[in-house]
Amino acid sequence: MDSHLAAHRIAAMDLLITAARDFIALFVIVSPLGAVPLFLGMTQGDSEVRRRTTARIAAIATILVLVSTALGGPWIFAFFGISVDAFRIGGGILLFMIALDFVNFRGVRTKSTEQEYEEGVRKPETGLIPLAIPMLAGPGAITTVMVLEGNNRHGVLGTLALLGSITAIGLVTYVILATASRLQRYLTPVTLGVITRLEGLLLAAIAVELVVAGATNLVLGILKQR
Repeated sequence: MDSHLAAHRIAAMDLLITAARDFIALFVIVSPLGAVPLFLGMTQGDSEVRRRTTARIAAIATILVLVSTALGGPWIFAFFGISVDAFRIGGGILLFMIALDFVNFRGVRTKSTEQEYEEGVRKPETGLIPLAIPMLAGPGAITTVMVLEGNNRHGVLGTLALLGSITAIGLVTYVILATASRLQRYLTPVTLGVITRLEGLLLAAIAVELVVAGATNLVLGILKQR
């Protein structure tokens, strides 16, 4: 009885740790703090009520895109015949490229372009495009979610934990963007630079782990076939 209880506790703790790791990885790649200057630029002249509405649309759209990715990821792998390990390697390379942009504190190439930013300033649906897509829920975030679901070792509970992490990221994103005008005084260029570079270092470590794990599994699979 005690051994079963201990096993359940260990499994629950492992699940919580996995959910926390998922949240951190998503927070780094979605980077809601990094989106604050762009959000303020796109919503300049808007009232606080309008800004909160835009933040709400962006957060909801981000959640919907990433949840759809988490639920549809296995079907995408099966449809294209892509192994999880191959996707780990490809996703890890993409995330490493994004991490280099973060570390060098330059615009992430897989996020919005200058033209999309200018369109976002003019269009009323800024919260959806380009703020949610591709700034927040861009290729990097989508890749991260697919890799995290591919690494799922807890079955349905693991998927639910990932969906919970995505929802939490959406809520945090809303809070950050809704209070962006107040956060602006603290997010100086120096502060934002430090935060972005730290996110880049963490993302680079995650990317390397993905590539190493994927390559190791592929090599072991090939050796077993011989």
